[in-house]
Amino acid sequence: MIPIEEKIVTIETKIKRLEPHLLLIRRVAGWSAANFGEKIGVSRQTINNLEAGRSHLSKTEYLLIRRVLDDEIDPAADELSMLQVLLKVLVDQPEDYSDEVRNEVLSKAKLVARSVIAKPEERKAVSKEWKGILIAGGVLAAATVALIWGKKDK
Repeated sequence: MIPIEEKIVTIETKIKRLEPHLLLIRRVAGWSAANFGEKIGVSRQTINNLEAGRSHLSKTEYLLIRRVLDDEIDPAADELSMLQVLLKVLVDQPEDYSDEVRNEVLSKAKLVARSVIAKPEERKAVSKEWKGILIAGGVLAAATVALIWGKKDK
């Protein structure tokens, strides 16, 4: 069993990892700041302040955000979602990926995030295209293997 002190450090570390990517992750999910705030029970202005770095995530806000994001990822889906890959590579286990892979994932996600936020109903199609781009570039192989192994361990 993991001591409580290690869990606290882990949450704090994940908060620091999530904060700089919160805007991108929200956009990849296809949510406006107001919609995202509503989902986690805070105002649009709170989301804007968090995304701009004017305030920092509390542990409670982090846990609420992760719950909303994790609920958005369909565990029964056969294919890995763009949101799932972003969380894995940028927040949950970035140490499992090289700087090159993380930067490539981040770069490709930024390219498609605008189209997702403009047309959230097309997120699934955009996610599939995005993964195709990463697979073609050889970037997604490590992320895919790690996610599949993670699912099998549960």
